Order: sequence, then structure tokens, then C-alpha cells
Amino acid sequence: MKRAYNTSRRRGVVAVEAAITLPFLVIVMFGVWEVGRLIQVNQIVANAAREGARLAAGAYVNGTPVTDPMVKQAVRDYMRASGLPAAAYNGAQITLTCLASPMWVNPSDALPLDRFQITVVIPSGAAFDSMAWSLVTRLSSVNQMSVTVSWASCTDAKIAVSTQLPY
Repeated sequence: MKRAYNTSRRRGVVAVEAAITLPFLVIVMFGVWEVGRLIQVNQIVANAAREGARLAAGAYVNGTPVTDPMVKQAVRDYMRASGLPAAAYNGAQITLTCLASPMWVNPSDALPLDRFQITVVIPSGAAFDSMAWSLVTRLSSVNQMSVTVSWASCTDAKIAVSTQLPY
């Protein structure tokens, strides 16, 4: 014997369930979207710092000594080429720090295997907010991004060779 299924009692249940769950799904999707953007931007900033470190490690470009402003400009150029907003790469605080002794200011003065680090900080405010895709990060506790890269100098050893023959 077949039972008659009463569909009139179930009418509208799907609409009510969708109305209850859809806002939560939208919030979760925006959160996933913003976390993905945060990871993407963090990777771009880390790659920019590594690019600056590579330049500083070489100490010379086509015979020209590498200076601290050249390294900072290379980091900014990488961030600009990667598509970050102008407020982010212009507002970034970039520091090149020598960890070796004796201390040096420009990478061209480094000895072989001198340790140094590059720190890129995108501070809170317009620089950090310009990278967000939605309002979610403005509501979160994340308010700055900082990346530090440690590197070693790849300069040649500075040794003097006598041209006098020993006889």
C-alpha cells in the first residue's frame, strides 16, 4: 500500500534553511578570500626582500658598487612589478642591517660571507589597508606585515698579490 506524501507541510523549508545558512557561508567565503590575499601579499613581500638580498649579496652590478638606496629601490621595484598598490610599496619601511663585525653600510664594503638581513615592514594605515580586497581585514587584528630575510655576502675575497718575482 502506498502512502500519500504530504508536500504542503514541507513547502518553504529549503528557502528558510538557505536564508539561515547563506549569510554564514558568505562570511566564511570572504574570510577564506582575505586569508588567501594575505598569504599572497606576504609571499610577494618576502620575494621582494629576497630580491633585494640577492642584489646586496653580489655587491657589484656591472662594475658599479651596490649601495643601500639601490637595495631599497630593488625591493620597491619588485613589489610594484608584482602588482601591489602604490601606497604599499611607497609606504614600506625597508632596512638593510649588517650582522657582521666590522659593520658596513653599503653591501659593496662587505667581506666574503658577511651576514646581513633585510627587513620589509608594511605599517598599519593606508599602506596596509590598500592591499585588502574587502572589509574583513579592516575588522581583524592584523594591522601590519613584516618580513625579514637573512643572507650572506657573496663578494670576492680582497687580497693583495705581489707582482714581484721572488729571486
